[in-house]
Amino acid sequence: MVRQLKRPWLIQRCELGEGQLKYDYKGSSEFEVGDQAKSLKRIFAEGIYFESLRVDVGCWSVGVFVLAGKGFPFAEYQPYLQQLANDELNLQELSYFDSAIKARLGMHPRFIHIRGTNVWFDFQNDVLWTLTEDKQRVLVSVLEGIKNKWAEKK
Repeated sequence: MVRQLKRPWLIQRCELGEGQLKYDYKGSSEFEVGDQAKSLKRIFAEGIYFESLRVDVGCWSVGVFVLAGKGFPFAEYQPYLQQLANDELNLQELSYFDSAIKARLGMHPRFIHIRGTNVWFDFQNDVLWTLTEDKQRVLVSVLEGIKNKWAEKK
């Protein structure tokens, strides 16, 4: 089955810490209807896969550690990550992804306070990402924990 990607519009900012994935409250109703859980269920059903992609900022190249279900077109999603890194996508709410990358490079980001955001979740396309391989490993572990907890409830 060929997956048709949607142009990102709803990017959930998340904080990964203390063994939990916490969603940043956005204030927009689109983030309040439970679509994140539906997306995670689709990812879990396909099996968790991850890959490393790159985005360019000025003369630097930054690793982006992406997680999705089996068969996700990682290479086709990379241009969206690049657009997010360049702050070129019009989103429902700001992602602060560009600011996080600049802060990681030691540059002065446009938004200084990114509220602990270290994971981003495009739940319309069933894909999450972070900026370090360590966070990716923790993210996989946390998602496996969520998957197991949901399986126990059945």
